[in-house]
Amino acid sequence: MDHDSNLRHAPASVGRWTLGRKLGVIFAALAAMLTAIGVIVTYQVASILKNSQQVVEEQRESSYTRELLRIARSIRNHAALHDVVPPDGDTERARIVQDLLTDARASVAILARGPGGYDPSQAEHVEVEERMFDDVERLLDTLDAALAAREEEARIDALAVELVSASEALHEEMRDEATRSLDALHKHGDRMSREVAMLVGAAFAILVGLTWIVRRAIVRPLSTLRDGAARVGAGDLDHRILIRGTDEIGALAAEFNHMAGELGSMRSGLEARVKQRTEEFVRAARLASVGTLAAGVAHEINTPLASIASCAEGLERRIRGGTSTREEQAEYLRIIANEAHRAHEITSRLLEFGRQAPGEKVEFQLGDLMREIEVLLRAQFAERALTLEFRCDARLPHVLGNPSECKQVVLNLIQNAIDASPPGKPLRVECRASDGWVTLEVEDQGPGISPENLKRVFDPFFTTKEVGKGTGLGLAIVERIIEDHGGTIEAENTGHGALFRVRVPAAKGGMT
Repeated sequence: MDHDSNLRHAPASVGRWTLGRKLGVIFAALAAMLTAIGVIVTYQVASILKNSQQVVEEQRESSYTRELLRIARSIRNHAALHDVVPPDGDTERARIVQDLLTDARASVAILARGPGGYDPSQAEHVEVEERMFDDVERLLDTLDAALAAREEEARIDALAVELVSASEALHEEMRDEATRSLDALHKHGDRMSREVAMLVGAAFAILVGLTWIVRRAIVRPLSTLRDGAARVGAGDLDHRILIRGTDEIGALAAEFNHMAGELGSMRSGLEARVKQRTEEFVRAARLASVGTLAAGVAHEINTPLASIASCAEGLERRIRGGTSTREEQAEYLRIIANEAHRAHEITSRLLEFGRQAPGEKVEFQLGDLMREIEVLLRAQFAERALTLEFRCDARLPHVLGNPSECKQVVLNLIQNAIDASPPGKPLRVECRASDGWVTLEVEDQGPGISPENLKRVFDPFFTTKEVGKGTGLGLAIVERIIEDHGGTIEAENTGHGALFRVRVPAAKGGMT
C-alpha cells in the first residue's frame, strides 16, 4: 500500500446545504408555526374578551332599562293631578312622583355614562341609545314641568303614557342588543374553535413534514452510516455507503468509504504477506521436521550399525590372525544379529509412527483389556519386585476404538512406569468414567520428569533412557493413537513420581 496516498487524499467537501442550515430551516419553520399560532390565538382571545365585555355591558344596560320601565309605569299610575294634589292639600303623592322622576333621571344618567365611560357597543347602537336617552330625558323634563304647572289631566296622562312607551322602546332595544351580542359571542366562539382546529391540523401536518425531513436528511443517513460501520467492523471491507447528500453526513460517509478502501487495501496486502510468511514457515517447519527426523534416525541407527561394524572388523582381524575360536565367532555373530534386529525394530517403530490410516474401530470394554495386560505383565512385576495397584470401575462404559492400538498404548505407559519405578514400590493403574469420558491413569513412584523435559516427552526421538534402551518414539506413537481416538494425553509430576492421564470419549450408549 502506498503510504503517500494518505497525504494526497483531500477531505470530502461540504455542499451549500450543510447540516446546520438544514437544522436552521427546520427550527425557523417551527418558530414561524408557533408564532403564527400564538398571534392568531391571542387575537381570537382578545376578540372573545371584547365580545364578553359587550355582553356583560348589554346585560347591565338591560337591567337598568328594566328598572327605568318599572319607574315609568309607577309614574303613570301616580301622575294624575287629582291623585297627586287632592283638595285637602295633601302633597304626599306629589312627593312620591318627584322621587320617581329623580330615580328615572339617575337611571338614564347611569345608562348614558356607560361602564366607567367605556361602551364596547357598536357605533350605530350607541347613536340609537343616545337618541332614546334624549327622548326619555325630554319626556321626564316635560312631565315634571307639566306637574309643576298643574296642567290638564289629559295632558299629564298623555305624557306619562308617552314616557312608558319610550322606556319600553329603550328596554326592547337594550334587550335586543344583549341578545345580538350574546349570539355574536357564540358565533365568535364557534369560529375560534374551527380556527383552532384548523391550526392544530396545520401544525400537525407541518410537524409530520418536518419529522419526515429530519428522518430523511439526518436519521436515515446516520442509520445507514451506523449499519455500514457495523458491517465493516464485522470484516466486510468491500461494503460502501451510498452517499445521498453533500452535508456533513455525506462528507463523513465519503471519508468512511475512503477509510474502508484503505483498510481493504491494507488487509489484502497483509493477507498476501501472511500467506507468503505462512508458506515460508511451513516450508521451514517441514525442512526442520525432516532434519529432526533424519537426525533422530541417524542417531538411532548409527548406534547398532557402529556395533555391527565394530564386531565385524574385530571378527575379521581375529580370523586373519588365526586367533579366533568358534565360541568368539558365535559371540560376535550373536552381537551382530542382535544389533541388526535392533535396527529393524527402530525402522519398524518409525514406520508405525508415520502411518496415517487408523485401524478399524469397534466398541470394547477397557476394563477387559486392562485385565489381559495385568496377566501379561504379572511375571515382569514379580521379577522387578513391584506391586500393582489396579482399580477399575465395575460399570465402565465401552469405548469406540482399535483394541490392538489401545493395548499398545497401555503397554507402553505401564512399561515406562516399570522402567522408572525402583524395586519394592507400588505402581498405580486406575480406570474410571465421568461426564461421557473414560479416564486411564498410570502413576509410578520413580524420580519423576524434570520440568525442562516435561513438555518434550511426546516429541519424536526424545528419551531420557540410556543409549540403546529406547528409541524415543514410544510416547510419540501413544499420543498419535490417542488423538486418532479423539482423546487427550497429559503428563505431570505428582511430587513422588510421574503420572500419565489418558482421556477418551465413551461410546454412545455403551455400558457393560
